[in-house]
Amino acid sequence: MRDLLLFIFFLSSFSLLAQDSDTIRNKNIYDKIYSAKLNSDREITIQLPRDYNLDEEKRYPLFLVFDGDYLFEVVSGNVDYMSFWGDIPESIVVGINQIDSRYNDTSVLDNINYTPISSTANFFEFVTQELLPYINEKYRTTQYRVAVGHERTANFINFFLLKKVPIMNGYIVVSPKYTNKMKEYISEYLMYSNENIYYYLSTSEKDLQSISEDVLNFNQKLDSLDRGNIHYKFQNLETPSHFTLPAYTIPHSIEDMFSIYKDINRAEYDSIILRLKTSPVKYLVDKYEKIENHFGVNKEMSINDFIAIEQCIDEIEKFYFFKDLAKLATSKYRETILPSYYMGRFYEETGDAEKAMHIYRSAYNMDDIAGITKEYLLQRADEIADYYGY
Repeated sequence: MRDLLLFIFFLSSFSLLAQDSDTIRNKNIYDKIYSAKLNSDREITIQLPRDYNLDEEKRYPLFLVFDGDYLFEVVSGNVDYMSFWGDIPESIVVGINQIDSRYNDTSVLDNINYTPISSTANFFEFVTQELLPYINEKYRTTQYRVAVGHERTANFINFFLLKKVPIMNGYIVVSPKYTNKMKEYISEYLMYSNENIYYYLSTSEKDLQSISEDVLNFNQKLDSLDRGNIHYKFQNLETPSHFTLPAYTIPHSIEDMFSIYKDINRAEYDSIILRLKTSPVKYLVDKYEKIENHFGVNKEMSINDFIAIEQCIDEIEKFYFFKDLAKLATSKYRETILPSYYMGRFYEETGDAEKAMHIYRSAYNMDDIAGITKEYLLQRADEIADYYGY
């Protein structure tokens, strides 16, 4: 039976996590918002999560995609795909069409501090004072926001970072055309900020030479950052050009940004959980608290993760942790036999076989879960009775 549980743990993520394939995917929403700051209408494209209309209480992280006329599909497709398999939380994606206004939106800066003026200052205010309130009012968003940009817009999105309280939490900065002083501003901010920031920077060997050299030099400075609240990752890919780089690096950035959201996999199990000096049950609780605190998402604790912690307890032979795991199972899966199974394991492994037998038998009216059945618990109880002559 234990082998079966391990098989479920390591190989069943598709069946346990995948959403119903019959769920109808929401089509893109094409919207137009009038901006008093810009004195014009701006076109936006919105992708809502597949189950958006099924749960009126659920809220979602927001991806704000600049250069939405060509980057929107790259981001929205990857968000939809990864969230379908449970690797990242379902999210709302909003793309801003800038095909006719890119330079004016992002690159009109003063020549002293190189901060937005004129049309670029107006565009910044449009995003912060008009677009974000509009999206937050119309759709159910969390406070976790990710900005995505390429070249000029990749430089521009850094202005959202350079605030006392950053307007965005995550930044996917693809082949940025950094303006004067921007790298200085970024490095200084990341050095001293206490905010949790996810910053992804990328270039390639076939990128525009001026950009590639600039980004590589900047990475040497950022790479020395050693701060727990700053999650910095850099990619220098070999083959993509300046124009195809987003298709390569955006999926990697999204997946890495939400890596803690995934169920425990073999890498996390081997490299982290088995090496813990503290309780693996506490690690599991902390993992889900971090998901909620960072992303504003209340993820249901998965059976996969319970099975992973069970396996850890068996391997390290610290069976007293089964009592804590039973308490956690009671809070998450009270109507199932999971709490009785783990409490029975606690008593069986710590020397009170008779009590374990009674607990296994008491679960006959609870629901089966993840391959752990009433028949299996009764079998364990009978084996104890036969062995000890109860």
